[in-house]
Amino acid sequence: MPADSGPININMSLNNSDGYCPFSREMCPGICIYANILENISLGLIAFDTKEKTVVFQNKTAINLFKTITPKDYKALSAILFPEKIENIQLEDIPSPKTLKYDGRLLGYSIYSVSNGYLWLLISDITDKARLESIAEASNMMNNAGYIFLGIRHEIGNPLNSLKMALSVLQKNINRYSSKDILKFLDRAMCEISRMEYLLKSLKNFNMFEKLHIRNVDLPSFMGNFFPLVKNDFEKRNIKIKTIFSPNAKCARIDPRTLQQVMLNIMINACDALNDSERPEIVVTINKKESLIWINITDNGCGMTSEQQKNLFRPFYTSKPQGTGLGLSLTKKKLAQMNGNISISSVKNKGTTVTISVPEGQNNNIVTA
Repeated sequence: MPADSGPININMSLNNSDGYCPFSREMCPGICIYANILENISLGLIAFDTKEKTVVFQNKTAINLFKTITPKDYKALSAILFPEKIENIQLEDIPSPKTLKYDGRLLGYSIYSVSNGYLWLLISDITDKARLESIAEASNMMNNAGYIFLGIRHEIGNPLNSLKMALSVLQKNINRYSSKDILKFLDRAMCEISRMEYLLKSLKNFNMFEKLHIRNVDLPSFMGNFFPLVKNDFEKRNIKIKTIFSPNAKCARIDPRTLQQVMLNIMINACDALNDSERPEIVVTINKKESLIWINITDNGCGMTSEQQKNLFRPFYTSKPQGTGLGLSLTKKKLAQMNGNISISSVKNKGTTVTISVPEGQNNNIVTA
């Protein structure tokens, strides 16, 4: 069907050599409505011929995004979009979606190989999207910060009191104790100081602009440090936390700060689901299967309908009166950054199980979190 706005020519082999349109499978009329659509959509499109070193197609949106560059300037566009050199890109080496800061804006783009030597690039302005995501993440973190601060306030009191007592006893008896006894008191003091250092580091987890530092992390140590942060607040609500850890799930390749935020989001959701339960309980199990570590968090709370489960990871969808609808979408994003995943199964009035998978770590160079 001819386009109303007249013919638009694309200098690519959109039409087969036998004269048939590859889209409609009919004889090409010479005026391409499909080209007209590509020319005017809001998504930027650029087609590169890497053999002839030409830009064979660039629609209006792409031209506007790179308005400081002469349209179809192969050398300038490829230098910006393909710093690794476009001619060296092979089909199996096509990079994952990228972002580019250009002319004060943030652009997101993906690359597709359509035939030997031809690359299609789809690009859009994601400046506002990235800004909204940052605001959403900050909002979600502020909602969760209270749990961490309550846990730290409670947990830091114990080692502080122990440290104060040890140093007080040592101060009063410094001339009576042997060097061996003094060292025992100093070792005890150092252990309590290390505990407080970890608790204070937990506050650093709320810096959402830090880059991930993925490494091999000792899981028993990580969980042993995480649960005290939430245990006090959960006990106030009479929620029992039960843990079952498989002995072969020793190490995960993660960013511990990010996993802590993920666990916190899920535990808070489980806590909210237990408001009306007679015997509220959360069971956390960890096991290893193949090359993945699986963390299951199960509550016996209100559960969800199938309709609610369909929308769980949709931003701003929430069934909570005071909810933001951001927690799970951000959780999924954080796990994806660590090559992890999340799934949720639930039965109304029976409970919910959240399953997290993260890569298994190597026992060499393991970090005690």
